[in-house]
Amino acid sequence: MVYPLLDSVKWDDKGLAVAVAQNVDTGDVLMQGFINRDALLTTISSRKATFYSRSRSTLWTKGETSNNFINVYDIFLDCDRDSIIYLGKPDGPTCHTGS
Repeated sequence: MVYPLLDSVKWDDKGLAVAVAQNVDTGDVLMQGFINRDALLTTISSRKATFYSRSRSTLWTKGETSNNFINVYDIFLDCDRDSIIYLGKPDGPTCHTGS
């Protein structure tokens, strides 16, 4: 079931797609980042919002240094399948500004 989801995403020419994390309770947009197949697979298996850092060329999980994880309850694709929504609940502030 996981691989059909991974294969259905329209990844860009660098193998990336946009991911938006949204609060499951309030509908608020928490953050936006980029993901690759490995980030999406890690998110699915860990249930923690994981992204791909274009500047560091590595995966990172939101909360890995702050402990303010985004616990992912569900994952959706937009209508043309080039953007992903992580629907989840944050453990604390998600913005790098502290809000």
